[in-house]
Formats: sequence, structure tokens, C-alpha cells
Amino acid sequence: MHIAIVDANPPALRAIRLAKEMGHRVSYFQPKLTQYALTGENLHIVRSVDRLIEGLDTTDSEVVLAALTECHAETPIDVAVTFQELAAEAVAHACRKLGLSGTAPDAVLTARRKDRCRAELAAAGLASARYALAADTREALAAADRIGYPVVLKPPSGSASLLSHVAYDAAEAVAACTDIQAGLDAVPPHWRAQFTRGVLVEELLVGRLVSVEIGARDGEFFPFCVSGRIRSPENEVVELGSCVPADLSEEETAACVTYAQDVCRAIGADLGIFHLEMMVTDRGPVLVEFNPRIMGGGLPNAYRCATGQEIYRSWLQITTGEPVDVPDGFAQCTAVLAVTARTGGRLSATADLSPLAGQADVLEVLGFDVYRTGPGEQVTPGQAVARFILRAADRRAVVARATELTGHLETSLGISLMTGDKDIADADADADRLAS
Repeated sequence: MHIAIVDANPPALRAIRLAKEMGHRVSYFQPKLTQYALTGENLHIVRSVDRLIEGLDTTDSEVVLAALTECHAETPIDVAVTFQELAAEAVAHACRKLGLSGTAPDAVLTARRKDRCRAELAAAGLASARYALAADTREALAAADRIGYPVVLKPPSGSASLLSHVAYDAAEAVAACTDIQAGLDAVPPHWRAQFTRGVLVEELLVGRLVSVEIGARDGEFFPFCVSGRIRSPENEVVELGSCVPADLSEEETAACVTYAQDVCRAIGADLGIFHLEMMVTDRGPVLVEFNPRIMGGGLPNAYRCATGQEIYRSWLQITTGEPVDVPDGFAQCTAVLAVTARTGGRLSATADLSPLAGQADVLEVLGFDVYRTGPGEQVTPGQAVARFILRAADRRAVVARATELTGHLETSLGISLMTGDKDIADADADADRLAS
């Protein structure tokens, strides 16, 4: 099979390696600015492909179409995919034009516009959040008044929670709109077109944030896991980690998987593995956002440590029509934790991650090279400078141990780091109120 991969996030380079190991022809379209560091190992993987096309703007639909057209004419492409969120629209347009196999283009384009995705959920009668798309601050304030504070304000086609804000009143909503506009200067230029489609105003969903990793092929669904998301108690739009599995009951887990299947059907997501973030609320699971790609960050690593399986191998199995490996259980609680700067500053000239070394419960460390930082480098508030995989008996034990290790890392790195877990903090506060 000839697989065309247009851009990838750092963990997805494993998909290239696995595809080659399984005997597939791989063409890889690499952008001018990669999300992954060009380390020796990464370069080895990239250069192992059958055809490498470099220096593309993978978010430009015309550029991607031209590159795929040329590659397809040379050796017909069986399936085209991207593992980079901001390239999804360009690949979808090319797949539609060339008739290439992959996730249904309309589903990808709907998923990449959060307002349109919510409209499809409403049409299907599925639970969703109240929302409105605003063109400017005046419209955003009017929408927030209709929806009711608190609200979330963000770009409708953003990525990684960039420029997302929670506003509890009109003054905070105005500040959020101002920051969204001013913050565009910090967004890579080739991403800005997707960040400038207005301001999405949504009700602030209250509950436990989870993500469902689910595959689809020929009307059949493959639930891989439901992961818990660890949010900062200081700023709930900042995610400090994820744990596999989520600390949900069997009934709640089943409800999340069923809802994920219904969402896939509603928007027509028919082939691939998808990452659905949702809030488990008092009225059941409600979609936060649909990502038409495999989970990113350190979650693929945590999933591998928790299950012994590669999510990218499962993707290849779905794509090629083979039987699909789905885990039947998890070993304790396996979490990926982000080492996240609380405030801006410069890392110590002697900064290292040695406090994580030799710890039996630390299964893997994703170091400075992955996140393009290191000793003496300037970091911004909320920036992840590293990640590590940790295993413990349960979520509470994971968070306690991560807080302990983070304290040691602060000394080594020379900056203040974010810690804690909003869900645990909220649960403890509720228990204290009941006790009093």
C-alpha cells in the first residue's frame, strides 16, 4: 500500500517507522518548520521513506494539492493522512479533489470548525454546549450575555488551546477578545488564516474533562481508551497531563464511548482514529472538541506504556483493512505529565531533568530536545519544556507523586512550575463543604 503522510507531530513519526516496518510504501511531505526537532533519530526516520518532499507549507491547500497530485501521478496513492492538526484542512481538500482514500473530507472540514461541528451535533439531537460565532468584541459580548457567564472565548479553528480564555464577566470577555486579536502575532504566520475566523463563544462546561480515542472503519468502531485530563487549578484551559485510563465508573466510560460513536456518525467521520475531548457533566458527556487525528503530545507514549500496544500500529491496521488491536485492560494508572512553566523566565544555565532519572515509577522522559528548549533558554508562561510518563495506583497518587517530582525539577530548572489537578481540588473542596 502507498501511504502519503502530510506533516506529523513529534510522536507521529512512529507511524512512518511502523509503516516501513510493515512493508508499505511511504511518501512523506515535510513542512518548512517542523513541530519535531531535527534530531539524528528523527532525521533517520524521515529519510527512511520511499519519497521525501521537503519545504512545503502543509497548511496551504494549493501547495498540498500540487504536491499530492505529482506524487499520485508517479505512484498511485492508496491513502492520504496528516497527523498535524493545522494541515488537516489542506489534506482534506486534496483528498476530495483527487479522490484519495482517507477520513471523509467533509467530516474533517466540519471538525476543524468548532462552530460548524456544534451545529451538526444540534441537528443530530446530541448533547452540546450553547455557542455563537462572533465577528468582533461587540458581537462576542452580546453572545456571552445570551449564553450566560462564565463563557469560553477562543478561535473556532485553533490548536492546543492557543488563545483560549475563560471569562466570568463582561470585562474579562473584553480582555479575552483583545488578547485573541493581539496574540495572533505569536501564532506562526502560516497558521494565522485558521486563527482569524472570528471568536467562538461557548458556555463553560462544568465537569470532568476526558478524551476518547476511537477508531472507525466501514461503520465499525474501535474504542481504544478513555483518558482523564489533568487541568491546572490556576487556569483550567491549561492541561498539565493525561492519565490512562480516566477515573470514571464503567457506566460513565461506556456513555463516553457511545457518545463518541454518535458524534462520529453525526459529522461523518468514517475512517481513521480520532481524538474527542469531552466533559462528563451532570447531563452526561458533552463534546468540547473533535480532533480528526490521533491523540498528540505525550498521550501516545502513555498509551503504549499502559497497554503495550502502539496506537499508530492500530491506525495502520484500520487503514489497511487488517484485524485491529484493541486493549482489554490497563496496568494501574499511567499518566503523562507536562513540565509547565508557571511564569516566563530563563531556564538555569545548568538546567537538567536529572530529578526524574532512576525513579522506578517514571517510565519514560520526553526531554528538552523534543520541546526545543534547554539550559539558558527563555520560556513563556504555560510553555511545556518536557514531559514524563509516571505510573501509580490511581490518579490521586499520580498527582501527588508528580507534585513531589515537580518540586525537585523547579530547583534544577530555576523556574516556577505549574502543579496540581483541578478535578481533585474541586472534589476536595466539595468534601470540605459537606464536612462543615
